[in-house]
Amino acid sequence: MRATELLERQFTSVHSILHDVADDLTAGELTTRILPRTNLLGFDLWHVARTQDWAVQTLVRGVPELIDEPEWRGRGALATHGIGVGYSEGQADDLARAVALADVLAYTDHVHTTILDWLRALPDTALDGVADVPPHLERYPVYLEPAMRAEVPWMFQSPPVWRCLNPAIGHVRDHLANMDLLKRHVRARGA
Repeated sequence: MRATELLERQFTSVHSILHDVADDLTAGELTTRILPRTNLLGFDLWHVARTQDWAVQTLVRGVPELIDEPEWRGRGALATHGIGVGYSEGQADDLARAVALADVLAYTDHVHTTILDWLRALPDTALDGVADVPPHLERYPVYLEPAMRAEVPWMFQSPPVWRCLNPAIGHVRDHLANMDLLKRHVRARGA
């Protein structure tokens, strides 16, 4: 198996988990704080999709993020630049209340398809390459803000491509696991 095939399987697994968690969420579940000091599910779902777009398009490839495509511009808060790092609870809650589940899922599907198409054309040797991240970030000043620099300091240290992909797999998988637990909790509480 090629390394890029393994990554393709990882991205596909994450995408499947996302749909398992999100497809049947209600509007109330998306915008209810289930436990103190947790994000609303709508925010985390948006964050997962935006993190995958950011990691692949901006960090690794240095191309415009998919969220900038005309298809997503008219979808309100969905098209917010950044991945939510440094948001206050109120800002994150406002975003969660302003996104539509159908829009987030459609965007997530588009991000996933684009990632798979890119991986299928990528030679394994490219994963050992170094991503020239600083110039890639210039397109999006939100990624140069102090909160982002503190959260992801390694992105300014000439990381290898494989390292740049980690947030799009491992980090978002952690968020999805938390979302699944919160969803189960709110549903058990309501039963």
